[in-house]
Amino acid sequence: MIPLPFSITLLSVVTLLVFLGFAERVLDRMRLDDKTAIVLLAMLIASHFLPAVQITRHIAINLGAFVPLGVALYLLITTSKKERLHALVISVVAALILWLTDRLFSLEPGGFIFDIDPLFIPGILAGLISYITTRSRRSAFIGAVLSVMLVDLLATVNISLDGLPQQIVLGGGGIFDALLINGVLAVGIAEIIGEINERIQRGPAKIKNNEDGEGNS
Repeated sequence: MIPLPFSITLLSVVTLLVFLGFAERVLDRMRLDDKTAIVLLAMLIASHFLPAVQITRHIAINLGAFVPLGVALYLLITTSKKERLHALVISVVAALILWLTDRLFSLEPGGFIFDIDPLFIPGILAGLISYITTRSRRSAFIGAVLSVMLVDLLATVNISLDGLPQQIVLGGGGIFDALLINGVLAVGIAEIIGEINERIQRGPAKIKNNEDGEGNS
C-alpha cells in the first residue's frame, strides 16, 4: 500500500466532513455551498497527480500547484471588492513576513523563537491576520495560498537572476503540500479563534439573562 501525502489525507478528511455536513458553518462563512466545496476539494486532491511541464531548459511549472492557486483566485474573484482588497493585503503582508523569516531564521524546525515547522508559518500568519483584521475565513484561505505562491515566485526570480545552472520548478519542492496544508490551516485557525471569541462573548450575556429570569419569577 502506497502511503498518501499528509496534504491529500488532510483534504480527504475535510471532504468527508463536508459530505457529512460537519463543516456547514465554516462553508457558510466562506460563502460556499456543499456541492461547490466538494468539487473544489476533489480538484485539489486530483491536482496532486498532475505533472510538471517544462517551459525552458531550466524552468518548469508544477501544474498541480496551480490548482490551489486557481481555487484561491476563484474565491478572490467571487467575493466583494472590500474583502478582495483585504485578502490581497493579507497575502502580501504574510508573504513579506515569510520572506523575512526565511532569511532571518533557520529553515529547519526549531530554528524559530518557537518550535514551529516553517511549513506552517504562512497558514498561521494568514489565519491570525485575517481574523484580527476581517474575521474572514475566505480571506484566510486566499492569504495563505497566495503568500506561499508569492514567496515561491520571488525565490524563482532570485535563482534565475543569479544565473545558477539548475532546474527551477515553479510550484515544486514541497510547495504543493504547503499550499494545501496552509490553506486548510489558515481557515482552521480563523474558525477556532472565532468560535472561542464568540463563546467568551456569549458567556456573560447568558449568565445575565439567567439572572434576570430568576429575578422576575
